[in-house]
This record gives sequence, C-alpha cells and structure tokens, in this order.
Amino acid sequence: MTDKTIEAIKNGRNPAAQELFELVNAYDITMLSIQNRNHKTLTEMEVNYFESHKSEYEFGQLNTDTKCIIDQSDILSTESKWLQEEDMIHIKCCLSDGGYMNLVIFHASSGQKHTASKDYYEVGLYELNELLHKTSGDKSEYRCSIVRVNNKFGINMRMIYPKQTFIDMENDDTNGELSIEDDVNFLKIAVMDDACNRFYQKDNDESVEIVIMPYSEPFMEIRMLFEKLN
Repeated sequence: MTDKTIEAIKNGRNPAAQELFELVNAYDITMLSIQNRNHKTLTEMEVNYFESHKSEYEFGQLNTDTKCIIDQSDILSTESKWLQEEDMIHIKCCLSDGGYMNLVIFHASSGQKHTASKDYYEVGLYELNELLHKTSGDKSEYRCSIVRVNNKFGINMRMIYPKQTFIDMENDDTNGELSIEDDVNFLKIAVMDDACNRFYQKDNDESVEIVIMPYSEPFMEIRMLFEKLN
C-alpha cells in the first residue's frame, strides 16, 4: 500500500486521507504542524506513528505519551505533493476552523523504516530473552556479531562481537534490563514489557536480526545481528 500511495503522489494523483496518513507509519520522521487561518503555527512536533480510531485520527511518537488527536470530521480536504528537489512529501489538510494541518515527510526516497518491510515481524520480550539465552553456554546456537545503536538525529554507536548480551529478568524496578557490552562500550536499558517497547525480528538462512525500539526513546533503534552457529 505504501509504494502505491507514493507512486500516486509522484504521478500527481491525490490518495484518500487515511492512505496519506498511513505514510507516517512507514517513515522514520514526519513533521506535523497545526496552523491557524493566517498560517501562524500553533503546534509543531515530530511524529512516527499514526492510528485511525472511530471518529479520530491520532499522530504521535512511538513508546511515549506524546500525541496529537484530530477529529476526522474536522478535516475538510487533503492534498499531497512530492517535492523532488527537497526529497520530501508534503501533505496539507484544510480544517473546519479555517486552519491547516501539515505533514512533511523527510528523506522520502530513502527514509522508510526498516521494520515497515514485510520481512520483519513483531516479537515479545520473552521471545527476545529466549534468543539471547541461545548465545551462551557450551552448546550455544547463536553469536551476536554486531550491535548498532542510533537515533534519527545523528547518534550512532557500534559494537562488534560484544562480550555479553543478556536481559536481567530479576530486576523488580524495570521488569527486564537489557545489557550489551564490548571492550569499549556498555549499554544498559530497561526493556520492560511489550506495552512499553517494540521488538521486531527478521530471519535469514544464516542469521537473525532483532530491532528494539525502547521506551521513551521514540526515534532510537537498537539493531542486533545474530549469526547462526553450526
């Protein structure tokens, strides 16, 4: 659906409002702004998820309480444009009070989320913990070969063959704490439960990839690659 929507925008067609809004779920960052009838900005925020409810549209930041809710009846019309030179998609909505809602999607040609691919599927905390257990012991089935930690604003950390990757499930304060360590870096982050974090998995013939989107860090990803051992 995402590719069809993008193709329609490129060709000057105008997809339905909900199809346009679903693009927020496919990209890393979208800038949402609400303007009054004089184009004065009243609200501006970065979002990376969209949900449609019975009478409302919800835009927000993953794993946080930051959100913007718009009544569906308040949206009178939508139009979209592919800005090729800026590599952006601009979605403009006319609102019933005379104002506007704008959605600007950055890096439109390359900024789609990896987890938007059908190759990734969502898993739970206990499934992740089970995989990590298979990296230890005399008969380990996997080895963690690389960990990348980045957010969409430039932070990038890489660990090669970390010495340990495990979840402390006995921590009462966090209900699960992920620890990753190599010779230089040490990362410890509360992974809590499925309601607070998102975990995705991608299986290949020789490896397994895990993507973690941690609680309260809406634009951060932890990517872990595990090699299958013979």
